[in-house]
Parts: sequence; C-alpha cells; structure tokens
Amino acid sequence: MRKIAPFLLCLFASATAFAQIAIGQWRDHLPYKTGIAVTEGGGYVYCATDNAVFTLKKSDNAFEKLSKVTGLSDVGVSDVKYNSYNGVVLISYRNGNLDLVQGLGVFNISDIKRSNIIANKIINSIYYSGRYAYLACGFGIVKFDTERREVSDTYYIGANGGYINVLDITMSGNFIYAATDSGIFRASLSAPNLADFNAWSRFTGLPQGSYNTICAMGNRVFANYSRFLTSNQTIVQQDTLLMFDGTSWDYFTPDTSGFVCRSLEPHGNTMVATYNGYIVTYDINLAVAEIVSSFQTGFFIDPSQSVRDADNYLWIADRVNGLIRNWDTWTNERFAPDGPATNKVYNMDLRQGALWVAPGERSDLWINQYNWDGAFSFVEEEWGAHNFNSNPELYSVRDIVDVTIDPNNTKHVYMGSLGRGLIEYNNGVITEIWNDSNSTLEVRCDAPTSGWVGVFGSAFDEDGNLWVTNSLSNNGLSVRKADGSWLSFNLSAVLNCQTLGQIIVTKSGQKWIILPRGGGILVFDDNGTIGNPNDDNMKKLTSAAGQGGLPSNEVYSIAEDEDGEIWVGTDAGIAVFYSPEDIFGNDPSDAQQILIEQDGHTQILLETEVVTAICIDGANRKWLGTQNAGVFLMSPDGTKEIHHFDETNSPLFSNNVTSIAINGSTGEVFIGTAKGILSYKGTATEGTDEFGDVYAYPNPVRPGYGGVIAIKGLVKDADVKITDITGTLVYQTKALGGQAIWNGNNFKGERARSGIYLVFCSNDDGTKTYVTKICIVN
Repeated sequence: MRKIAPFLLCLFASATAFAQIAIGQWRDHLPYKTGIAVTEGGGYVYCATDNAVFTLKKSDNAFEKLSKVTGLSDVGVSDVKYNSYNGVVLISYRNGNLDLVQGLGVFNISDIKRSNIIANKIINSIYYSGRYAYLACGFGIVKFDTERREVSDTYYIGANGGYINVLDITMSGNFIYAATDSGIFRASLSAPNLADFNAWSRFTGLPQGSYNTICAMGNRVFANYSRFLTSNQTIVQQDTLLMFDGTSWDYFTPDTSGFVCRSLEPHGNTMVATYNGYIVTYDINLAVAEIVSSFQTGFFIDPSQSVRDADNYLWIADRVNGLIRNWDTWTNERFAPDGPATNKVYNMDLRQGALWVAPGERSDLWINQYNWDGAFSFVEEEWGAHNFNSNPELYSVRDIVDVTIDPNNTKHVYMGSLGRGLIEYNNGVITEIWNDSNSTLEVRCDAPTSGWVGVFGSAFDEDGNLWVTNSLSNNGLSVRKADGSWLSFNLSAVLNCQTLGQIIVTKSGQKWIILPRGGGILVFDDNGTIGNPNDDNMKKLTSAAGQGGLPSNEVYSIAEDEDGEIWVGTDAGIAVFYSPEDIFGNDPSDAQQILIEQDGHTQILLETEVVTAICIDGANRKWLGTQNAGVFLMSPDGTKEIHHFDETNSPLFSNNVTSIAINGSTGEVFIGTAKGILSYKGTATEGTDEFGDVYAYPNPVRPGYGGVIAIKGLVKDADVKITDITGTLVYQTKALGGQAIWNGNNFKGERARSGIYLVFCSNDDGTKTYVTKICIVN
C-alpha cells in the first residue's frame, strides 16, 4: 500500500500551493485538461487524464492531484470508476496495472500487468456489480473483488476460449453483456462457470465489428457500433447506435450527424450519450431530454465521457477543458489543475525562474512529425500555452524543437521550428518569424523550393549574440548579432548539407554543435571577430583517435560544466573533453571516458546507455538523462553516483528522459520524459561571489520534522559550521553551490536538542563571512 503524499493531503485550489515542496520531494507538471474519463461519488468527482487523475470536492471546488508523484503506481490511465457499494475507487491503466484508492491509501494490484498473457493487457473500462468490478481487458474479462483486493476469476470469451478485446461491459436482467472488437457477447449470470467460454454466445444478425461502449437503461441494452467508411479516399468513423429489448436488436437512430459515440452511461431512467462534439441525454421513452454542445457552453468542447449525479449536474470529462460541470443546459463551469497543454517535451530552457518547453517532435531521420502544440511556459508558478489558440500567427508553425530564453529578459524567447525557421516571441506576442526571406537562414539544400527552414538549436554568447543552427543548409551556422543584424558562416570545409542539432556557446566563445545521425560534433570558433571569416576555425570531432576520440559518433547531448569542461552524451555513455581550449592546437586532447567502481568492479560510466540529456547544477554535479535507464546524479567528476531515479524507485513517469533543466535559485530539477514533466527539489543552488539573503528553512524546526534543514543564499561552496549557543561545534559541512544542507543531527548522529543554533558561514579564505540562526523545537 502507498499513502497519498502527505504534503498533498490538503485539497489545493491554486498552483502556488503545489509549489511548496521541500528538498527531496517531487511534484508533477502534467496536462490536466485532457480529460478521458469521469466518475463521481462520496462528495467528489474524479476526472482521469492520460497520465493522472484529479479530484474535485463538490462542497468547495477544491482540487487534489493523484499521480505517480502523490502515490499512484503508474501512468497511462485508461479509466476511473467510483463504486457506490463500498466507496472504493479503481484506477486502471493501459498496461494492465490497477490501483484501488480507499481513504488515504492506494493499493496496487499488478496481477494483470505481471501476468504472462500474450495479448494486449489494457484495461479498457470498469463495471461494478456490488463488491465486484468487472474489468474489460484487451484479452477478455477479469472479475475483481474490491473488498478482498484480489482477482476472483478471468473469462476468456473468444473463439474456443481465446483472447478477445473486450471494450465495455454492462448487466441487464440476469445477463452480463460484453462489447468487443468482434461483436457483442452475453452470458447468463446464473451459469455455473462463466470462465467456460461455452457459457458465452455472440449475437448474430448484428453488424460484426467493433462495439466500443455498452450500457443498460430500464430493460433495454444500448451499444455503439464503431464502423469505418472510406469517403473521398479518406477513412472516416461512422458510428451507429443499436438497442436490444431483451428479444431482438434494432437500430436506435438519433441524428448524430456523423459524430463518434465515445460513451454511454446510465443514470436512473435516463441515458447519457457522449459524442465527440456534444452530449445527449435520453429519457426512459428514448426522447431527447437535453443536448449540450459548444453552442450551449459558449466554448469549444471535445467530450470523452459524461455522468449525471443525484443533484442532476452533468459532469463531463473533456479533452480540451478537463472537467466541466453543466446544469440547466446553458450554465457551465470548467475545472482543471494548472499544467502544460500536453505531456510532450523535446527541449527545455530555464533562466531566472522562467521555464520554457519545446514539445515538438522529430522522427529517427530528424524530420517533421507535424506537432502543432506550439510551446509552453512555466512562469511564477503558472503554466502558459503558446500556440495557434493563443496566437493565430502560430497556426502554421509546427514542430517547435528548441527554446532559448534571452538572458536579459525572460519574456523574450526564441523558438526553433522544423519548417518555419526561428520564431521571436516577446511578452506573449510574435515579433518576427525569421526565415530565408529576412535573415541569413536558408531553405534546406536538398529541397530548395520547399520553403522548409529548420532550426534545431540556438544559444546566446556573453555579448548577447544569438547563434543558430540552420539544419540541412549550405551555410549551416548563423548569428543574429546584438545589434539585430545577421551573418552566416560557410561550413562546407567540414560539412555538406548536413543535419545540425543542439548548440552550446562556451565561456571561451567556442560553439559546439551536435551533428545528428552519426555525425559526431562540430566545433566552431570565430576567435572573437564575428565579422572576419579569415581567422575562423572549425573542426569535426568523431570517434577516431586524434580526431576527438568519442566513444561513438552518435551524439545526443552536450553541456559545459563550471570548470569549462565539455561533457558529451552518446549512445555509448559519457565522454569528457578536459581541455577544450586545445581543440584547434597542434596536439589536441581526445575525449575521455570516466571509470567508476560498482559492485567491486571497474567499468565505464553509462557505457551501455544512450545519454539524452546533461545538465549541471550549482555544485557542478552532473544530472544525466538516459533513453532507457532514467536519471543519474553524479559527483562533479562523474566518479560517484549520488542518485539514480527510474520508474521503479521514484515517481519518474518514464525511463526515457528527453530533457533536463535546473532552477539555479531554488535547486528544483525539471525532468522531461516521454510521458510528461516532473520536478525534484535538489540540494544544490547557484552560489554567488557575495552573501545574499541568507536564511535557513524550515525555521523554526518544529517537533516531528524529519527532513533536512537548508541554509540558502551563501557564497559559492561556502564553509559552514553550526554551533549551539555555548559555542560547541555541532556540525560542519560545505555548501553545494549556494546552499548548505544539515540533517539536524550532531556528529554522533543524535538529533540536536531544542535550542538556538548559530550558523557561521565563510568563503574559502575567510574574507567574507555571515552568521545566521536556527531554532529547533523537539
């Protein structure tokens, strides 16, 4: 059993409440407006999204997030259902996992997920009968006892007891009905053994195909036939509702105008039918009692499922708005915790507390995937979406794969796209779209008439010049100078119309550019004279000895650390250039791999992993994201593993990490994965040359607190000594960047007694000092 995270037990109503996390804690940044399922009961409404669930307390409209961060076991939610019989809530997942929520406990039942069934294990939907839940699965039906928290039986109802994809279940009279990919099946509930496929029969005379939803109202059963037609060489879905009166099936043909039926839900003597554009309530006489569409709500809706409660409120899980409450047809409220618009993340940039996310996508060939999500921002604890809904000029912009924040103005952002070039964004408004017509950026050289201008990377230098990689162009590197003018650089001496990826500008002014698809790295140096090409140097680094010595030419990530060393992530682990200033010298140093001790053996750091992200924290430690093994936090030299977070030992949504960004002021580490963003409050912050606003938190330290105490606002790598009021030394440490950590114990490992403690802080030579206090109450 997992407990719902204590710091989220209260029901938050604002985004700022979620921001208050302590060192070592996590929080999610998931899209909560993509509603896929809804249920209600016990005074709460539960709305499921792709990767989480949120609850709304009816009495005060307060939210609570339920995600892997707060105690759920998984991501990839498929359904959520409240059982009025015993107050249990089941949350099902697309991989067959199942969580049971009761009180403050989350109980995981992983029997289906762990089974050796060779079929799709998805739990498509949940149906209750008393204490039992009937799970419609990709292979059949699972009967689950919600009180004993165990699987009671499994029904394989396909041909000869084979697998069949069951999409929905209902009961009527003495029968259980199953809507499947291959028609509608039923069995008598009084049959001696429902696990015997012979107890089940498929209705004949019906259109044979997929039935995605089924429900009973009164003595009738309704089911939706999902059929696909070809119209003008385009495959379209044309759904048809059918009705069974206990004897025969017939067409139930309300005017659906070609809409797709996503859900049928009973409520007393009414039925709520949810289509992809509106919701219809039918009464017991099959007359239309109510219609709710975008016309009635006054805003666009894309509903997934709808249910009615005892107060006659209609609750709608909507793919655009999250959760909608509708009453009197025309009155509506929308609810959703704050979050990004989607869970996609390709690249992130963070400066001065402002986080920007590029959600664009690319194929393995580094070409478009036609992602229209725009970009996201997380500023002052609020998420913003920057796409064609908020800015019509972004309608034609697809696959934004790079974001770079102006170091002097966090509202001024450049976004690199695959196709439209470089978008300049300032204070929520597009100020320019830079392409081949108004800059030195070029159309791809292998399709000169396509108008396609691709930008995978951009970075500012210390003089305010923006360097941009122009993929698949003859002059692959451009710079927008601080004065607004553009220059480009011919790289044909080492490259020929090649894909160019991420770029970093080092403290010394070198430009290091990833060459995707096995190209290695390009290093370019203008020698401080941007306008003079005669002294430019460029060099391609590969796996060849003397030419870079990379462990592989497949490079995925790159970063410069606090010591000026260049860390490179490849599909064969990490490599470090310890003397990058010698790259253009007569005897350049090759990259070196790091040897670590593990289980008594010496091995190369992450040599079997694809390292997709590298980020340096305030203590010069390395946060390394991988494609298959999650996140590693390594010591400054990379020889010691401090943390390893993956799906099994942390709330990490996916072991496929796409990007990492760190808030240097707070130490919060934002981790982008294939299934969304979450963040972890780290121990290191950026240090400064002078003491800032030095303070300790929490302060006072109250009884029962078992976490660490942080001393913040220190000079970089300060020496910290903590004494009691008599001057007896209790603890000493060195700051991690600008923050020191104390576990509240003395040198003997004993908890410090109640009292006032003095914290003496100084830089290395003792010329700068500061004293603060901590109050401990035990």
